[in-house]
Amino acid sequence: MGLRAKLLFAFVLIAGLPTLAGLMGLVELRSLAIRQSDVISQTIPDIGDMRGIAEESTSIVAIAPQLADIANQNEREDLSKDLLAQVDALSRRLGRLRETRGTDIVGLQGTVARIGAALERLDRLVAQRITADTLADDRAHAALDVTNTLVDMADTLVANAEMGTTAVVSSLYGDVVSGPDVNDTLLDTLDKLLEVDLFQLGLMYELRSRAAELGLLVSRIDGAADIAELDAMEAAFEQGLAVVSRRIDAIRDPGRLALARSYLLQLQAVSQPGASLFELQRSIIETRAGIEALKREVQAQARLLADEAAAVADGLQRLAVQSADTVAQQMKEAQIRSSMAALIALCLALAVLWFLVRGRITRPLDQLYENMTALATGNLDREIRSRGNDEIARMEAATEQFRQQAIAKRDLERQRDATERELMAHRTNLETLVSRQTEALRKEASAHEEARHKAEAADRAKSEFLAMMSHEIRTPMNGMLGLLRSLSDESLSLTQAQRINAAQASGQNLLQILNDILDYSKIEHAGVTVVSAPFSLRSLTDDIVALIRPGAEARGLPVLLDHPAELADVFIGDVAKLRQILFNLLSNALKFTDSGEVILRVRASAAGHMRQRVVFEISDTGRGVSDDAKARIFEAFEQEHTRISAQYGGTGLGLAISKRFADALGARLSLESTVGVGSVFSLMVELQEGDPSDVDQMARPIALVRAEVPLDVLVVEDNDINQMVARAYLERMGHRCVCLSDAETALERLKTELFDVILMDVKLPGMDGVEATRRIRADADPELAAIPIIGLSAHVQEEQIDAHLAAGMNSFVAKPVAPERLAMALDSVMQGREGAVFLSPRMPKSDAQSRVDVLRRALDRDKADLGAEQAARIARLFLDRIETEQAELVAALAAEDGAELRRVAHRMKGSLGNYDLADAMEILRRIQDDDGPAEPLVARMAALVPLIRVAMQDALDGVSLTNGPEVMSHEA
Repeated sequence: MGLRAKLLFAFVLIAGLPTLAGLMGLVELRSLAIRQSDVISQTIPDIGDMRGIAEESTSIVAIAPQLADIANQNEREDLSKDLLAQVDALSRRLGRLRETRGTDIVGLQGTVARIGAALERLDRLVAQRITADTLADDRAHAALDVTNTLVDMADTLVANAEMGTTAVVSSLYGDVVSGPDVNDTLLDTLDKLLEVDLFQLGLMYELRSRAAELGLLVSRIDGAADIAELDAMEAAFEQGLAVVSRRIDAIRDPGRLALARSYLLQLQAVSQPGASLFELQRSIIETRAGIEALKREVQAQARLLADEAAAVADGLQRLAVQSADTVAQQMKEAQIRSSMAALIALCLALAVLWFLVRGRITRPLDQLYENMTALATGNLDREIRSRGNDEIARMEAATEQFRQQAIAKRDLERQRDATERELMAHRTNLETLVSRQTEALRKEASAHEEARHKAEAADRAKSEFLAMMSHEIRTPMNGMLGLLRSLSDESLSLTQAQRINAAQASGQNLLQILNDILDYSKIEHAGVTVVSAPFSLRSLTDDIVALIRPGAEARGLPVLLDHPAELADVFIGDVAKLRQILFNLLSNALKFTDSGEVILRVRASAAGHMRQRVVFEISDTGRGVSDDAKARIFEAFEQEHTRISAQYGGTGLGLAISKRFADALGARLSLESTVGVGSVFSLMVELQEGDPSDVDQMARPIALVRAEVPLDVLVVEDNDINQMVARAYLERMGHRCVCLSDAETALERLKTELFDVILMDVKLPGMDGVEATRRIRADADPELAAIPIIGLSAHVQEEQIDAHLAAGMNSFVAKPVAPERLAMALDSVMQGREGAVFLSPRMPKSDAQSRVDVLRRALDRDKADLGAEQAARIARLFLDRIETEQAELVAALAAEDGAELRRVAHRMKGSLGNYDLADAMEILRRIQDDDGPAEPLVARMAALVPLIRVAMQDALDGVSLTNGPEVMSHEA
């Protein structure tokens, strides 16, 4: 027998016998417990249900009389619904009990059904009784109203009869008796008249008393206890009604007689057969009798139900007690039997444990444990021998095999350790090589990154250097060309004139090269920004041809314009870039054409809703472009070949700039050319059609109207140029103004002098304009606190404007200030309007616009607004102050005075804002707002100031600042 069989046999004997005995006892006890549980689970809930049924029956007995006596339909419906719900709950509970108790519940269900039927009948009778009571009350009240009215009429008739009788007695009898001769016949007649009046008086007395009796009978009808009493009341009512009818016929007044007879008809309806009040009351008495009988029936059935439920509950309780006693006795006997079986099984298990397990299992296992412990401690020299053929013997053989494997593993581990030491040495050498190679690659990557940064910095420096140097060189070039033009007008010899003309041509060529370099460096450094606005296509082509034609005619070349009159004229687009492209293409055609003609053609076709595809063609009869040069002619610094530059001059940037502009506009610039015949450059661009009124409005000069009532205006502005501009605007409007440079001085001035309006700059040195506004509004002097204040600032973010208005400013005008918007702001605050905001359309739109063009437009605007003399004075003051302010900016940076640095930046920004110089204004804004390190920003400004001075000088040279016709309207 194997070890498994031995252990199984021992386990079966040791554990099986007690377990079997226990299971037998458990099964018997479980059966008894289930029987007891069934009895309890069935009986106890049933007893509780029976007790509940008895309690609910008692509740029905108590509530049923309330239903019989209730007098309101709503209350009846609620109480009836509650009672029927209780009956329905009893039915459902008995239905559940019947499933377990069978016929014991059938009698209870019948009683509950009878209670429900009786309650339904009782509810119907009570509803009928309430309806009849309501109808009877209404009819009784109507009859009482009629009797009361009839009594009142009888009182009036009695009073009239008494007054008539009294009149007869006092007047007629007095006259007859007091005369000298007493006429017996007349006395008899008067006696009969008196008897008639007294009889009439008696009838009216009886009418009043009978009508009152009828009203008393009507009021007692609903109190009749039985039918007999009600019949007696009806007989008395009919008798009294007959008397009343006769007495009504005795009424002498026809009006009252008719009214009394109508009342009589209403009283007769009380006892009219088929619909009389007495019949209605009889039905009410009968209904009450039926309600009382049903009430007693419901109470009797409910008591019967309670008794039956109590009897069933008592029977269930006796059954539960008997079942519990029986099960308890059976459980006691089962426990005794289980104890005896368990004792016998325990004895048998101990015998098996001693003879089988000890000798055949535990002793061999102890010996095996000693051998395995020796192996675990590393003693591999102790040999293990197996005895027998059971599982323990096989375990001993396996342990011996494990000992042999452990010996072999020990030898292998010794060999593995030697191999690992050799591999570790190779790994260390490899890591050293990889580390050296990684370090070399990291240094190479750092060198590449540094070279990239240097290349980018060099590219930026190149662009900035080209821009600065081009402007610096243009200043002496303009002077030199001016002197050459002056010399050419003087009397010179033929040789001198030839030399002057050659020098002038060379200077013009050099100036064109510098202009191309400057424009391209701007595009390359800052990119291209498209600025769209309405423009006239006809004016564009006419202006360009007019600009090109003088130079062409000097060479004997005609410049022709083919612009059909039927083409649309007003479009929306970037006219500055279109003008630059067309100018470059026409200049290029003129330069390479020695004879023949140059033609600018314009064509247009529909490209969608309100859009036109406009094509510009510039054709010439020049030398043409070879096929291999067409692919690169639009690249920077590229010409057909080097002989072109030597023969015709130029930088090769004009077409590159035109190509950049065309790409930015979404246009297509192409070339068709034949060598020796000529070239055709085509520019095709899609444009949105515009409104001609927009162009007309832009072309019209702004006309200012002199104010009817001059104002005293206080201008608080720290910038001298802005003060001059504001003063010029206000004086042209007819106002008087005082200019101050800081808020503190303005507050002191306001203590001694009041003004009509205050123009307050938001950013001021020291106290800013917002704080000054708050102090003015908080002043104790109501006249000072109410002065209108107009805010001035270049910061036009919505939240900033809202903050300025919330501080107490009445209106806001964005810088640079336009005269027409200033006039509208003054008119707005003087009319009492609050919160008006005037954003200037002259705010800078694009950094890519030519600085000279921007300054020329600003000068033209100032000339129209202020007059030529004043515009020139402001421009010269700007040139004088800009370098001084830049020196103050550098000094503040060197002194590390942040407040002074921001103050100077703010002042300079105000000056530059008058001329729409967006790039410089952005640098100064960042300095003012501490947006980035100050040193590079000041350095950029230092490089930009000379460029601005040169651009201003060029703009002054190109704009005529002489007084033209006034456009201002001088109204009183």
